Amino acid sequence: MKWYEQRFVNRRDWVLDHLEFLGLSEKELIIVLMIDFMSEHRIPISIDALAQKAGMDPKDVDETISLLCAKKYLDIRASGKRVSFRLDGLYDTDVAKEAGIIDRPVFDLFESELKRPLTQKDMERISEWNRIYEKRMIILALREASMYQKVSMPYIDTILREWTKKNYTADMIEQGKVRYEGSDRSGRTG
Repeated sequence: MKWYEQRFVNRRDWVLDHLEFLGLSEKELIIVLMIDFMSEHRIPISIDALAQKAGMDPKDVDETISLLCAKKYLDIRASGKRVSFRLDGLYDTDVAKEAGIIDRPVFDLFESELKRPLTQKDMERISEWNRIYEKRMIILALREASMYQKVSMPYIDTILREWTKKNYTADMIEQGKVRYEGSDRSGRTG
């Protein structure tokens, strides 16, 4: 399963968060968001339906869809009586890999440290951290929590916020120049 097909991924948020990399015009953005919305809610998609929902002229919608197909962001497939609009090309771009939005090894590392499968809420939180923090910082915070035998999502979140507030870098932490001071060895915060 691809990263954008995971149930915890909000594709529309991802698109909005990466507009500067995707190079979508206003019309393209509206059509992409409408296609994703309609697909998710199993609303039949057609030029007329998109035009009506987006408040656009059908001719503009048709031109916009052609542009999205030319950019290979959109793939339209007909099978039997059904036409499907797939935005896989939009999410398969190198942008997702460069931005490190979804990183399966980080999820695996968390599952190993937590000694349980991640919940959807856990995965959403880790995905959010991936958007905010450097991957190394997330892993270092997990290790710090593990060292204090206090591996929990709220505790790791607190470590990340504290390090950010104090302008700590991953290099500083890895070199042992700083450490999380919000806990003693017993795991109590203080």
